[in-house]
Amino acid sequence: MKKIFLYLLACSSFSSFAQQTNAQLYEDLQSIQVLGTVLHVAAHPDDESTHMLTWFAQEQHWEANYFSCTRGDGGQNLIGDEQGVPLGLLRTQELLAARKIDGAHQYFSQALDFGFSKSTDEALSTWNHELILSNLVWVIRKLQPDIIFTRFPPDARAGHGHHSASAALAIEAYTAAADPKRFPEQLSRGVQTWQAKRLLWNTFRFPGSANNTINENQFKIQIGNYLPALGVSTGELAALSRSQHKCQGFGFAADRGLSTEYFETLAGEAPKQQLWDGVSTSWSRITGSESVEAQLKDIIQSYQWEKPYASVKAMIALKKSIEALPKSTYQQKKLVQVNNWILKAAALYVSGTTQQSTIATGDTMNFKTEIILRSPLTLENVQVKVLQKDTTFAGKINSSRKLIWSSKIPVNQAYTQPYWLQKARNSGNFVVEDPMKIGQADVDPAVTVQLSFQLEGETFRLEKSIQQMFVDPVKGEIYQPIAITPKSVFSLSSNVLLLPIGSKANKSTLVNITAMSTISPGSVQIKNELGETLANISLEKGLKKGEKRSFDISFQESSLKGTGKIHHQLSLAYSTEKGNWIDSLELHTIEYAHIPTQRYFTGVGLDIIHSPILSKGKRIGYIRGAGDKVPEALSQMGYQVDFLKESDLKFESLKKYDAVVTGVRAYNTEDYLGNAHPELMKYIENGGNYVVQYNTASFLGPMKSQMAPYPFQVGRSRITRENAQPEFLLANHAVFNQPNKISVDDFQGWVQERSIYLGESNDPHVEFPLGFTDPGEKLEKGNIAIAKYGKGRFIYTGLVFFRELPAGIPGAYRLFANLISNPNSK
Repeated sequence: MKKIFLYLLACSSFSSFAQQTNAQLYEDLQSIQVLGTVLHVAAHPDDESTHMLTWFAQEQHWEANYFSCTRGDGGQNLIGDEQGVPLGLLRTQELLAARKIDGAHQYFSQALDFGFSKSTDEALSTWNHELILSNLVWVIRKLQPDIIFTRFPPDARAGHGHHSASAALAIEAYTAAADPKRFPEQLSRGVQTWQAKRLLWNTFRFPGSANNTINENQFKIQIGNYLPALGVSTGELAALSRSQHKCQGFGFAADRGLSTEYFETLAGEAPKQQLWDGVSTSWSRITGSESVEAQLKDIIQSYQWEKPYASVKAMIALKKSIEALPKSTYQQKKLVQVNNWILKAAALYVSGTTQQSTIATGDTMNFKTEIILRSPLTLENVQVKVLQKDTTFAGKINSSRKLIWSSKIPVNQAYTQPYWLQKARNSGNFVVEDPMKIGQADVDPAVTVQLSFQLEGETFRLEKSIQQMFVDPVKGEIYQPIAITPKSVFSLSSNVLLLPIGSKANKSTLVNITAMSTISPGSVQIKNELGETLANISLEKGLKKGEKRSFDISFQESSLKGTGKIHHQLSLAYSTEKGNWIDSLELHTIEYAHIPTQRYFTGVGLDIIHSPILSKGKRIGYIRGAGDKVPEALSQMGYQVDFLKESDLKFESLKKYDAVVTGVRAYNTEDYLGNAHPELMKYIENGGNYVVQYNTASFLGPMKSQMAPYPFQVGRSRITRENAQPEFLLANHAVFNQPNKISVDDFQGWVQERSIYLGESNDPHVEFPLGFTDPGEKLEKGNIAIAKYGKGRFIYTGLVFFRELPAGIPGAYRLFANLISNPNSK
């Protein structure tokens, strides 16, 4: 079991060092005497059954694990504008926060969440079936689970191709993990073939969903008992765990009292009495462990709640007994548990900190390590090492004596990048070159402190990440990960420039350079991928560390070669008094209060859209929703964009706008839109153009109010194939002809999907001019819904402009220009 008690109080494992309670230490002793492992398999962060994971980990004291096929990169985001890879990073951390609460461990495959999928075959073929199967087989062989259970069935009842694919993979991996002919290369990396006892499907009836897969003939168990040592029930812990999926809007009410879980057997012998029928969960499963079991029983019986350190000597003796057993997966697992328990019971505090959040490669890091034993035990021969530097505290170190080592050291490591982002990804999966990384959930720490010492005569070694530590005047001590960076990073004020054909326009973007290290005098050239110099900048005085400088690079439409999307990959070529080098990366930072700060690097790309794009009007009112980057695209189209607050949603304020546009999911996030409905309808009636981007319609994301002038709903249909052919159902409609003539060519190059949460209405005032068809399905026409009302018009669109516009898709700009161009504007 993992420590969760302080988390319940502070809900921030990275804002302070969580302390182990004596009650939790007692629970951890119970876990050491249980030798049972369970693996849960599903597709995404937030798919997992936190109720079952919590029940296994906290009440049954099993080692519980969750294997998520993806990191959730293709989902939507309720709390910010991260999409794609950054969303995957955010959801990874939310999943790790959930595991800190429910006590389970987290694993991932290399699969990329490419958005909603309608079939198992599509998901598996996009991911690379064999690759992701090998990932799951590797984790099974590594963990040796007795029970594997899925969240979904391998068929359409799963509701999503990724969901059903995760179950299909589990069924296949259940057998493949035991077959030495399947992925034999893994067997040379320290794992063995493994046959789990059974594979189950944890059937479901989700709140608000008509999809009910449970029945009373299925095997069932009751869970949700109160845990006196923790002061909560497993249902309460599970709800808190699930509520960490904040960007998906999955806040969950606590479930107090008993509930029933249902299971179908997919493979292996079906359970009759307990889920683990036929599985030995005692130490008897390890040959020669009789003395270990007896020792552990004595330790538990003699455990002193007020003096956990009194059990340390006995636990050290237990450690030696386990070390003497034949080497096996369980022997290694239990040694880790025992070592961790001893150090927690001894109240040993170890930290490695720095005041720096980032360190440029080649620069010096100032750090401090702090060690203190807060129990009446003794440390000896303490050795501390950070990179190539070390120190020793000789002799005996008594209780409460604080050991502090402050020093500085040059840092020459590679840049800190999540391991799955270090190589360019494939269309359906991440490239991971080190096979030992497969399954690993978190980012590797930039720098660690390594510690070796003797506690009561026994040698221990541990490693902890060095973190930035600072004191917030409100929150107190804050600990955050650090990152190794290049000497400089840079970004663009706009990664997309719109230069319509024939406009003769001149547009520029700012190149914003941040010196992560001191840069000596010289010059820097901004170059593209062909080595052409776009700007030559003198750095007469160099750049101080932390200094930011911005420089314009301009492009003249009449000088552009080619049409459509013209891509440039940019770099900075430095020539200075102290050397020449090239920097080519942008540093991205993801900061939310509920997760540790995440940093990652990408190349710096600029897309110039050189296409015939016309627009009407000058001024747009924008109502923010859950977060998107559409306003930047509107600015590129030449509009003045004003962000509207609740107080602005009055007809007298709205009538000056050529169009009013809502951000994605605005009707899911903004309660005030209900009160504003009459004023918005008055705006339309008097000639306004009201464009609503997609909203969700589910029990998790209900719409707060009516949005249209006529009966209108948002459904669950979507078009998942980004290359689905358009059908112009009303080819002469203004939306396809004014001011841009839209054709099939305008739907080339779209990314991830076509549309989501399509509009529905039987009212004759509502027109549906555009249709798409996914393979094997009926025509879906709710991609754009248009209703004339008075002198103006209402438009709802499920087309994913929030993805396509930042991606620089020319046709998306042309079509969006038609949607927002008010026919009444001059």
